Amino acid sequence: ALVDLDLTAYTTPDTTTTPTTPDTGTTGTTPQTTLRANPPECTATTLGEPRRATGATSDTALAKDCDTLLAIKSTLAQKDRHALLLQGDPLSTWYRGTALSTWAGVTVDGTPKRVTKLEIQSQGLKGVIPTQIGKLTALTVLNLDGNQLTGAIPTQIGKLTALTVLKLDSNRLGSGPPAAGQTRSLPADIPTQLGKLTELTTLDLSDNRLWGHIPTQLGILTKLTTLDLSINELTGKIPTQLGNLRSLTFLNLQRNRLGGDFATDAGYGIPTQLGNLRSLLVLILRYNRLDGPIPTQLGNLVNLVNIRLNGNSLSGPLPTQLGNLVNLGILQLAGNQLGGSIPPQLGNWQPGVTFVWTNNSFTGCAPSNLFNTAYPALNLPACPTTTD
Repeated sequence: ALVDLDLTAYTTPDTTTTPTTPDTGTTGTTPQTTLRANPPECTATTLGEPRRATGATSDTALAKDCDTLLAIKSTLAQKDRHALLLQGDPLSTWYRGTALSTWAGVTVDGTPKRVTKLEIQSQGLKGVIPTQIGKLTALTVLNLDGNQLTGAIPTQIGKLTALTVLKLDSNRLGSGPPAAGQTRSLPADIPTQLGKLTELTTLDLSDNRLWGHIPTQLGILTKLTTLDLSINELTGKIPTQLGNLRSLTFLNLQRNRLGGDFATDAGYGIPTQLGNLRSLLVLILRYNRLDGPIPTQLGNLVNLVNIRLNGNSLSGPLPTQLGNLVNLGILQLAGNQLGGSIPPQLGNWQPGVTFVWTNNSFTGCAPSNLFNTAYPALNLPACPTTTD
């Protein structure tokens, strides 16, 4: 049977009173009634401070962080009763009677002490991300992935300028696409204020319902090594400014509507500026609406091991410059409108590359090393080998 969980013991304020001095009728005496003030939500015990005679805590930044977390708890701790019984309440340790350093998902560090990490993953949390999150200004890691959070990504996250990791993936954030036949003039779901998080190395907003254009301001985040916006409803151009992210090793924009707007099948291609990302190891743009040619500049990405462009509307021949990608392990091009002959320069690749190119219109012959791939069905003959 389902039972109600009573957490009031963790949140009821202290209303302890001192005894009331009775009126004895003695001349010159005044009855004294003293009510001890309710302590702040976060006590000296919570903050790990020496107990003070008055029971009050110091007005430190850590005390404010603690109060902010309790305000956040009231918004995020909205799991359904069945999930509570199966998984328990992930925020049940968040109450004033226990040390903040022992709260689940919370890391306290630094001098002076501050909350530096908030990591609550796959706990079935519901509700919206509260705007108070912007008060935790010492956070370096914010990871709420794998929950059931809804609504907007608060613009106040842009105040967390110490963040190096922001992971909000695998939730239900965003407004989703407009209904058929409707347009939307609301701002895009990815706030431009994320461009202020210049210390970020990881930004993962994948697997949500984020709609609208990718903000050009993300091109300011030059310390990024991982950018994952896949499995959303993003539309329009891939910003050319992403070409400024020279430290990027992983870029995943798959399964969006990029290349067109909501009512437009296509119109934009792969920006040539992505050829500046020379540290890139993985480039995944598949299942969008990208059209036009494969930029020759992708041949500059000599460290690439995985490139997936399948399921778009790309056209034209394969650039000969792809032969420079000698570290390549996977190239997926299936389901486009590519054609022409296979460049002989692809013979520079190591044998065993997984080259998926079905549902295109290639002609001529193919370098013999490509017949060692896991997908050899080219319907093309092998090019003759030349001898000296």
